[in-house]
Amino acid sequence: MSNKHEANVRKGTLVNFQIGLIASLLFTYVMFEVYTSKPVEKPDEDSFVVEDESFIWNGEFEVYQEPEQKVIAQKKPEPVPDPEEFDVVEDDAVIDEVTDEFKSEEPVESTPFNPDAIHDKEDEEVPENVPFSVVEDVPIFPGCEKLKSNKERAACFSEKISKIISRKFNTDIGSEYGLNGVQRIYTLFDVSADGTIQNIQVRAPHPKLKKEAERVIGLFPKMTPGKQRKIPVTVKYQLPIVFKVQD
Repeated sequence: MSNKHEANVRKGTLVNFQIGLIASLLFTYVMFEVYTSKPVEKPDEDSFVVEDESFIWNGEFEVYQEPEQKVIAQKKPEPVPDPEEFDVVEDDAVIDEVTDEFKSEEPVESTPFNPDAIHDKEDEEVPENVPFSVVEDVPIFPGCEKLKSNKERAACFSEKISKIISRKFNTDIGSEYGLNGVQRIYTLFDVSADGTIQNIQVRAPHPKLKKEAERVIGLFPKMTPGKQRKIPVTVKYQLPIVFKVQD
């Protein structure tokens, strides 16, 4: 009997616990619904919000009418006189208005034409020294005679003298005299009217480099002189020499 009583007590305790748990959960759910839900308000069908009162239509309307066109005043052309309407003047009548309208004036004296005053371009004095960049016919280096245009001859001239400089200039002079880095030498010489190289001018960072540049430029051969208006002239040429002294 004691065993059955204990089993009934345990079963009753478990059922009571389950009933209490369900009741607690149900109570919690009801409380959440009460405090969190809000009544849904039904909007009034007869009312609406207007953001801009200017768009409220009062029920009236106006009939569209086209704007009246402005009449632009037009200037009427003057009537053309009828050529048949003219005044008849007798042959013996004197017209005073003609003397007032047409007056005889003395002609203005003009300077007589002098053909000798015309300036002829060929009569202009030809300059003795002309820069290489503006001379009409550049000096022709030996080997460039077959080229026809002045531009091609100028390019050939520069190429030929550059090859002589690169082959004949002694760049070891810089290291022999303790020079470092890039050395720039500025030279200027004339290709005279007889084709020879004259008036060599050199500016260099060391006297030995100046002397070497003068020596190499002196090796240039005799050339066909440059011409200005078909007349041989002296042409000035600038030649920069730049090389780097290796450490």
